[in-house]
Amino acid sequence: MNNLLKLASRFRESLILLLYIFLSVTLMLSSRSPVVEGLRSVAMVFLGGLESRFEVINNYFNLHQKNLRLHKTNTELALKNFQLQDALLENIRLRKLLQFKYEVNYELIPAKVVGYSPQSFVSGFLLSTEDLTRIKKNSAVITADGLVGRIVKVAGDYAICQSCFDPNSRISALIQRNRVLGIISWDGGIGLRLENIPNTIPVQPGDVIFTSGFSQIFPPNLKIGVVYQAELNESELFQNIKVKPAADLNSVEEVFIVNMDTQNEQ
Repeated sequence: MNNLLKLASRFRESLILLLYIFLSVTLMLSSRSPVVEGLRSVAMVFLGGLESRFEVINNYFNLHQKNLRLHKTNTELALKNFQLQDALLENIRLRKLLQFKYEVNYELIPAKVVGYSPQSFVSGFLLSTEDLTRIKKNSAVITADGLVGRIVKVAGDYAICQSCFDPNSRISALIQRNRVLGIISWDGGIGLRLENIPNTIPVQPGDVIFTSGFSQIFPPNLKIGVVYQAELNESELFQNIKVKPAADLNSVEEVFIVNMDTQNEQ
């Protein structure tokens, strides 16, 4: 009881104000005088307007919540669409690889690129395959578009592929149009260079470069790339020839490892 009295004493002014408001509203509702009727009408209009404002605010927040839900739905649909597009592109790549596999006369072992080479002295890729026991060192690695590199190490559950962009990579190659031999190496950027081609040999942009087959590593007729620039070097015996790789070495995902011990019977 004492606590209630202390609380009433503390908020005495507020309680008195609420009492006056209550009595005023009661008198307004019970009175029939024209003045009170006018005040009552004004109060009703004011309260009606205030209610409409609150309704607008409520609708705004409801619309905001609906917009958030729609934005979430659109984001989820966009992610699903992206996943479907990625699956479609993967399906196209795999179909292309499968078709290529049955067009060659040597066995191809499928492999997946799972990372980059962990070896600091090798620039290339880390490959995973179910047929790891059949993979040998120096086996060529290719895609349906062209040459990727060669296997330099098989360890544990993975194989390491040295790509054509490795500074130590050297590939015996020939120009398809005139059958002239040369050496393919990395140009230090995003392309390759064809070396040891004399200035007297006609080379032009668009010439296709293939593996020569004159080695124990790469079988013949694997596409390496296409010449996009050929310049005579007057101060030296050989031309400066730049080659665009046939395989996109910056976005390789699926590859084939060439098994030259057995031939494909298909």
